[in-house]
Formats: sequence, C-alpha cells, structure tokens
Amino acid sequence: MNNETIVLKLYKEGMVVYITKELPFEDIKNLVCEKFGKSENFFKGLPLKVGFKGIELSFEQLNDLIGAISNSIGCKAVLWENPEPEESFEKEESKKDLSGEEILDNAFKIAIEDEFTKFYTKTIRSGQLLESDGNIVVIGDVNPGAELVATGNIVIMGSVKGTVHAGAKGNREAIVAALNLSPTQLRIADVITRSPDEEDTLHGAAPEIAYIKNNHIFIEEILQKRK
Repeated sequence: MNNETIVLKLYKEGMVVYITKELPFEDIKNLVCEKFGKSENFFKGLPLKVGFKGIELSFEQLNDLIGAISNSIGCKAVLWENPEPEESFEKEESKKDLSGEEILDNAFKIAIEDEFTKFYTKTIRSGQLLESDGNIVVIGDVNPGAELVATGNIVIMGSVKGTVHAGAKGNREAIVAALNLSPTQLRIADVITRSPDEEDTLHGAAPEIAYIKNNHIFIEEILQKRK
C-alpha cells in the first residue's frame, strides 16, 4: 500500500493530514499511524494540533484517528476541526524576512517529511562521529569531542559542546539549533565560527538557532512563547 496516500504538512497553526485516496477506515488509520510513528521522537513532549483534509470522515472517525496518533507519537494530539491554514511553510521566503523560530519550524517540517533524517535518542559522547546525507535530530546532548556532520539541518534537543557541521555539501540554507548552543566549533557549509580556543559558554541556556546571514553565521535566541 502506497504511503503517499497520506501526506503530512506542517503549518504555523498545526499539522494537516491530507488523505488522497478513498480506502477502508482501518487502512487509513494504519497508514496515518505509520506515517507519524516514523517521527515519534520528534513529537515527544510537544502538544500537537492535527487536522484532516481530502476525504470526508465522521466526527467519531476523526477522534479515533486523534487517539491513534497520540499513541503513535507518545504525546497528546488534539483535533483541529475544519483546518484552514493561514500559511504554508512551503511558501518561498528568504531568511532575512523570517524570525529564528520560523526558520526552526521550517527545519522541523523538513525533518518530519524527509526520509533521510536520522533521529538519535541518546547523548552523543566524546569520540563519536554521526554523519547523515540529510538531516540530524538528536534527543540528548552532544558532548565535547563528539562530532555531527549533515548535508542538511542539525537540531539538538539538549546541549551542544562538540563540533557540528550542517550543510556539509555546500547548502547555505542549512541551520543548526539547540536548547543550549555552546559548540567547540560550528560550521554551516563553508562558513565557520567558534574556534576551539574560544570560550564555550555564550548566552546562557536559552535555545538558539544558527544560520548564514550576509556571509556570516548569525545566532539568534528562539525562546518565544508559542500560541
């Protein structure tokens, strides 16, 4: 059965599940759970608003799907009734017009939908090298002496004190984000900042995002209240 029957799209207001084919409800539910289950570590701890489009479903079926999604991702999903998203993250915009939080949201969208995203749910220790021909998401810390290299984005749900290199094949649109961003060295494409002899404590423990702006790595706090 083709998983493209179910398409996930992330918007500012929440996630929309597009169901593109008429199938028995149990088949739809299984496909939806399979799709969400592939990214369960990304959603943990995050409240998720989910809407559905494409085919007509009863209120009971919608609630059944919400319950199944909650079980798949290990956190509470809530029903987004009659979703009418205001803005898709697929809209073409430059980084100079986006906030750090919006850039990070865009990176999360890519991580959810990209089959080349690698998820790690443990601390990356000294001497370890993680590489991905895509994105890397770490649910844990990156210790001094550890190294992450990705051709896409790198997102760490913890502290970073090792070396990180996003956009390793020249992608200057790549980002690095972490709950505590204090790497030994941070590199995006061909731009490098924070040499080993720099002090590795920066702005404190506030979540931050790093991206290229005007040919320099720009670092911005992303500690903002979400609606």
